[in-house]
Amino acid sequence: MRIVVNAVAARMGGATTHLPNFLQTAGRRYPGDLFIACVNRSWQAPALPGNVHLVRTDDLRGRLAHAAWDQWGISRVAARERADVLVSLLNFGPARPRIPHIVFERNPVYFCDYYLRGLHGRRALEIKATRALAHAVMRGARRVVTPSAAMRDMIRAFYPDLPPERFRVVPHGFGLDAFRTKAPLPERAADAIAGSKGVKLLYVSHAASYKGVEILLETARALRYLGVPSTTWLTVAKEDWPEGFQKYEAFIAEHRLEDQVRLLGRIPHGAVHRLYEAADLFVHPSLCESFSFPLVEAMASGLPVIAADRPLNREMCGDAASFYPPEDALALASEITRLRDDPGRRARMVADGQLLAQRFSWDTHVDEVMAVVADAVA
Repeated sequence: MRIVVNAVAARMGGATTHLPNFLQTAGRRYPGDLFIACVNRSWQAPALPGNVHLVRTDDLRGRLAHAAWDQWGISRVAARERADVLVSLLNFGPARPRIPHIVFERNPVYFCDYYLRGLHGRRALEIKATRALAHAVMRGARRVVTPSAAMRDMIRAFYPDLPPERFRVVPHGFGLDAFRTKAPLPERAADAIAGSKGVKLLYVSHAASYKGVEILLETARALRYLGVPSTTWLTVAKEDWPEGFQKYEAFIAEHRLEDQVRLLGRIPHGAVHRLYEAADLFVHPSLCESFSFPLVEAMASGLPVIAADRPLNREMCGDAASFYPPEDALALASEITRLRDDPGRRARMVADGQLLAQRFSWDTHVDEVMAVVADAVA
């Protein structure tokens, strides 16, 4: 088959983890098929198999440029390449495709109540319009792939007209050997975590309003009040969300949390395993996710996980994690304290998590995606 892959919007977060692993694995496992991947000009491609060809686009600036690409640009590429099927990896594609279309829906903010309740005015209208466009794309697609049942259920709560048989749940993959590279931790990050005291808490995430960073800042304050020595490491960066990052800095300064909270900035994916190896607990306060690579990375790295009690976190971690009521910083601080003082429970969580993480494989992910492709074409 000739498969066109629409991945122009892959720039940050889970998309930059998924895309290279997907293309490398698909090319390796399906040498008889041709994969034509449309990516943005700035994407740094790894070594790819010979049956994976890249089509680089100009830098698409703004929603209108991306919408024009998804509705017309990608269709022109598919026609030129005589594609048998189009796979859009990032939420959008043509609403009226000329060939079988499979769309991956993986951005939860269009459907997440915790995020939507805080929107007002222009931003609320933008999200509503974007969600309507995603709906139109899903209505025109042969199959809609979500990385979790939680994401599928969020979508269908908004759009029950979409038939359940159109959806396929295909979790993303993970490979521990590829994850543990020889790359060192950047010097600035190593300096930032030096001298950390007490229980070392890690949260790997970019800055966004729904990621729950504010909860961790409140938790650091609560732990200090409870007399529990701790240091929280956050991989957030100013370039992710300048307005929000400034609020983090202001909160830390106001409550004198410089020793308890370390802002590390962006960490190259090849080096982030160094943080998992150095931490004591992984905390996951995010309120809106379709899938969480850091949860899998933490479990595979042997870190006990404490997560907000949300459907996605339950689906991914099961009994291998401890849960607390979302947005309750004091409850999170109490759970951190209990887990710190219970080495037997931590050991059980580590064993369960490492076993659970083995379920996530890039080979399995690609095989399931290709099964969806074959089904859609047939």
